[in-house]
Amino acid sequence: MLNQILAVAAWWLCLEVIGWAAWPLTATFLGSTTSRGAAFTKHLGLLVAGYLLWLLVSLKLLENTRAAILVVLILVAGLSLFVSRRQRLADQWRAQRRELFAASLLFLVAFAGYLAFRAYDPFINHTEQPMDFGFLNAILRSRTFPPSDMWLSGYSISYYYFGYLLMAMVAKLAAVPSGIAYNLALGTIFALTVTGAYGLVRDLTASHAGSHAHRFGLLGAVLVALAGNLEGFLELLHANGIGGAAFWRWVNIPALAQAPAGGGWLPGLDWWWWRATRLIQDVNPLGKMPEVIAEFPAFSFILGDLHPHVMALPFGLLALAVAWNLLTAAARLPEGDTVEVLPGWSIAWPALPALPLLVPLTVGALGFLNSWDFPTYALVAVAAYAIGRAWRYQRLSAAWASESAGFAGMVLALGFALYLPFYIGFRSQAAGLGVVSYAKTPWLQYVLIFGLDLAALVPWLLGQGLALARQPRFRRSYGVALTGALLLPAALAASAGGITGVLLAIFGSAVVAPWLALALALLAALVAALLWVRLRAPQPDAAPAFALLLTLAGLLLTFATEFVFIRDSFGTRMNTMFKFYYQTWALLGIAAAWGLSEVWARARGARRLTGHLWLGAVACLLVAALYYPVAAATSKAGLFSGRPTLDGTAWLAPNTGEGAAIAWLGQHAEDGATILEAPGDQYRPEQSRVSAWTGLPTVLGWVGHEGQWGRDGALLAERQADVAAIYQGHSAAAVRALLDKYAIEYVYVGPFERQKYGLTAANLAILDRVMQRVYDQDGVVIYRR
Repeated sequence: MLNQILAVAAWWLCLEVIGWAAWPLTATFLGSTTSRGAAFTKHLGLLVAGYLLWLLVSLKLLENTRAAILVVLILVAGLSLFVSRRQRLADQWRAQRRELFAASLLFLVAFAGYLAFRAYDPFINHTEQPMDFGFLNAILRSRTFPPSDMWLSGYSISYYYFGYLLMAMVAKLAAVPSGIAYNLALGTIFALTVTGAYGLVRDLTASHAGSHAHRFGLLGAVLVALAGNLEGFLELLHANGIGGAAFWRWVNIPALAQAPAGGGWLPGLDWWWWRATRLIQDVNPLGKMPEVIAEFPAFSFILGDLHPHVMALPFGLLALAVAWNLLTAAARLPEGDTVEVLPGWSIAWPALPALPLLVPLTVGALGFLNSWDFPTYALVAVAAYAIGRAWRYQRLSAAWASESAGFAGMVLALGFALYLPFYIGFRSQAAGLGVVSYAKTPWLQYVLIFGLDLAALVPWLLGQGLALARQPRFRRSYGVALTGALLLPAALAASAGGITGVLLAIFGSAVVAPWLALALALLAALVAALLWVRLRAPQPDAAPAFALLLTLAGLLLTFATEFVFIRDSFGTRMNTMFKFYYQTWALLGIAAAWGLSEVWARARGARRLTGHLWLGAVACLLVAALYYPVAAATSKAGLFSGRPTLDGTAWLAPNTGEGAAIAWLGQHAEDGATILEAPGDQYRPEQSRVSAWTGLPTVLGWVGHEGQWGRDGALLAERQADVAAIYQGHSAAAVRALLDKYAIEYVYVGPFERQKYGLTAANLAILDRVMQRVYDQDGVVIYRR
């Protein structure tokens, strides 16, 4: 255990070095915010260092080694010193030290707290953890980028792998074994999410919450990273027999329709907490129920999958901090210059804050981290800049529109171009838009998912709307916004399926479940009208405008999934809802923390009973939402009764059987050597394990996942047949030819290979003729050419 404690200390120290190296850079880049980005030094440091490492290795200027990582950290520190050359670091330190220490302390507490939980549930042995672990190991072993696909030899990874690269960079720098690094990476992402949400909300509320802004920052961290949805509290009620049969039929969560197994504060030690992400039950015309996922961060961190949508979360918060900085900075910058783009066509080129290249670098990184996030956060950043410039111009002129368009083009174009080497080798699943004709979200399930945030936001929004209801400008704005919201489904459906799509989408909403779509349209129109009024106000009020922008973005994301989805290999709206609801959770969580701070400030000053009652009701909902992470973590960790460890591979004994064989192969095979093991089925941790645990590419791993990543079906079928022919071969010449075809250096024969292919002594004799047996222990044989 001492070695693991030292590994944790080394990892944390490396993160601190990365953060402090980027401190002056962050303070300059986010200089328009109250804290000057004190909570985001590690975010930006990791991102810039990781980008430089990836780019320089991709361009063959460096290799993926610890020395190269040290080089890029020196470059980051040098860049920090260069951009802060006109400022005295001592003065900057005195101005920021309290915020810097607060953010560092919060990061350490969140990091250590998560690892304390994870030590009782550390194993990499379920869901998509083997895939995540394989990507991490493949990048650790790869000396060049793009890294090899550990489940398809001869090909590079065709997936958004930047998050794995960032975590592998820290692991390599700290010399932490990958089995431990996996769990430390999860702890890092959790702590970055907590500090990012804290820092953003703290800055948003500083103007009216004063010394209490830190408390609202912590509330923002709780809403984004810790709180569960309200289904968890229903699990508690059901487990204790509270609520009649009619009530549970109305709730319409299948597992809760059954009689409870027993009482107590914990529903059980099984995966009951999984149900909180499967609330929505779509039913197609054939009566089948395609799965719909509505995941949220607390579930993700309890589950423990090191997945791109999870690793992108703190960097999405960084993008929101960039957007907030843009909004506040753009309102003060001078008017932009006019640039001739084409003969006879000029645009007003945007006046940009300090270090403008970092805007597309940070926002564009989301395309490499989790491509679903890039459009959303890019549009939020562009809209924030446009709002700030509208205040600067004091009118919505042609010059304002031209400059905003120029900024949008710069962010989108450079956000793509800066990561072009990734996109060249990336095959997206996206195949246009599809129409959601039959599947609609019941309003109750939506409230169970986002009810806490809505309870914090809706009364504030209604109060703002009622205060402006008599103003003709607001009424006109609301009418226009509502018309647009009602026409938006038709426009989306038409783009996906023409007039037929429009009819299917509208008919589906009218017949299946119209109320949620109508409520979202009314609410989104209200938010848009409030934002428009603030946009035209003579005195800018940045924080509420930004909160309204985040609210509008979140509402529109979920509204859109009622009518269209992005076509992919699943063929339903499942993945679209999964990714869009995850983004909405962060957007509404930040906005809700702002809304609560606003109501608290007003209720505190005026001593209004209604405000205090509302805050009390939201507090009750918050307690209900916090039941989920406490109970779910306790169940997942087995009541914290086992022997703690942070080694995710410890469940497979490293000294016997397959554990020893995999460890031997990982130590003796050269980086990049192609191995052969039996292809596995999806979500089976005991299959395709050798390649995942070593990072060495095999001929074929999880076939279904390779198909999801855009691989040709004929290629996968050919490889399946060839692998079987090698293991079951009856001709040494044929086996040798196939070994040559894939440049296979090691063949692994373990229990799964013997069972899958029914291997006999004759089969192994063929392999003995063409290869050398270099390992033979406990039922595992490894051959080498």
